Amino acid sequence: MNRSEVEFPQVMALSEAARFIRVSEKTLGEMARQNRIPCQKAGREWRFLKAALEEWLKGEQGESFIAPRPQTQPSDRGPRPWKQGEFFKEKGFGDTAFSQNRAEPLHRWVPWIAGFSSSFVDEVFDSLIPSSSKQARICDPFAGVGTTLVEGFRRGYQVIGFEINPYAALACQVKLSSFQYDLPFLKRRIQKFAQFMARAQSSRTVPKSMPPAGFKSRDPFFSPHVERQVLLVLDFISDQPETWIQDVFRVALGAVMVSFSNYSYEPSLGRRVSAGKQEILEADVNLIMKKKLEEMERDIELFQEELSQYAQPPNFQVFKQSYLENRPPLPPHSLDLIVTSPPYLNNYHYVRNTRPQLFWLGMVEHSSDLKQLEHSSFGKFWQTVRAGPKLELKVPVPELIQVISGLDKANPEGGVYGGRGWANYAVAYFNDCARFFEITKKLMKKGGSVVVVIGNNILQGMEIKTDHFLAAIAEHYGFKAINLHRVRTKRTGSSITNSSVRVGGNKQRVELYETAVELRAPG
Repeated sequence: MNRSEVEFPQVMALSEAARFIRVSEKTLGEMARQNRIPCQKAGREWRFLKAALEEWLKGEQGESFIAPRPQTQPSDRGPRPWKQGEFFKEKGFGDTAFSQNRAEPLHRWVPWIAGFSSSFVDEVFDSLIPSSSKQARICDPFAGVGTTLVEGFRRGYQVIGFEINPYAALACQVKLSSFQYDLPFLKRRIQKFAQFMARAQSSRTVPKSMPPAGFKSRDPFFSPHVERQVLLVLDFISDQPETWIQDVFRVALGAVMVSFSNYSYEPSLGRRVSAGKQEILEADVNLIMKKKLEEMERDIELFQEELSQYAQPPNFQVFKQSYLENRPPLPPHSLDLIVTSPPYLNNYHYVRNTRPQLFWLGMVEHSSDLKQLEHSSFGKFWQTVRAGPKLELKVPVPELIQVISGLDKANPEGGVYGGRGWANYAVAYFNDCARFFEITKKLMKKGGSVVVVIGNNILQGMEIKTDHFLAAIAEHYGFKAINLHRVRTKRTGSSITNSSVRVGGNKQRVELYETAVELRAPG
């Protein structure tokens, strides 16, 4: 279908204008910010005149109007001496905040507090992968909902991801697989869904699906009217014979379910009433789902247009397992670049934060299933290691040993809830860091690059400069610390790390930041 066959309004939003000139929303947004296309800012949104775009297109005929990807000039990519505790202040990469993804096709499907921005990933690619390289193999060992993998795939790279959270892994898999989906078929199923929900609502149909028996919450997760609609959505999904259609609808439901629940992200999942918000007694689940599905449909169409430039689409693999397992299914010395962000040392509970999705989408049945994920996750969870036997650091980093010793002695009257428990937690975390580099050393090509986004933390009133210790552990395994890029301050999560149990009696203010630790593999 060409532009002349579609009705476009005289004043268009970003998504409409992107379809009008047939580029991605991300590309058009970059062009607008660079004043390379006629547009105006209305509050925080871009607006485009159809007539102006038509004139602009006429003036640009015969020339490419796709905005080039920004090129970041590295300040110094050669090895440099690195002293423990030293901080390299040169900034080569931009803000990592995942909130930037809210308007980006594919990335905006699922809100993910633990992710980073697609623009950050693009800057890393521009800086560390030669423009002539078309066969780069990119890996994200903690893939989340797939930001690194999607951006690499768009560029034609081979991408590999590991993700232990079943819901995040599903979202990642659906995004990457969507380039081969039957789009007209998907559009018809979305229409069929809306019709099914409308009939079921008007006829008072009794849902066949049941709430997950193993899911418990302090308050009812959904109000009765909302829960009935959610169960009807599950009925529709289970009746679809095509697995890929089921997956698309499951991702959509998981993305929006908290929005009409009696819980909210603050940033961790908690009751709405505890955050001063009213419970949601009524919601039009059909309309909310339909809007999300239509957003996904539009994004898939753009993605397919973008991927059509390749005669042979690149390969992707998403392994639904921990990267720290004994034998990652990858050949040795096969990776050119890792761009990742593992869980932080802040006791943030990534598994339990997705409990609603995991239970309501049928990915877990019992609380014991969650415990298995907690014990297999990177860094563990505080409650899983606080009362265990005293752990010892695998890597002798003198300054880190001092920090652990200080933690162990803090708040002794608290027992495992005091410094002793937190010391065990910190040791488990940094031992997993050591395991990460032990594995990564075997998988990286000689001289390949690793970029790890990590933040500092506060435990028992003590600041833990996790980025510095991560770099020191990496050097123990032969990596070279090229740079520690300070990419963000006042990151999300301060409400967690600043609570009384974390800071103890220390009233000193500590600035929270994120660092992109840039490393080079031995070679």
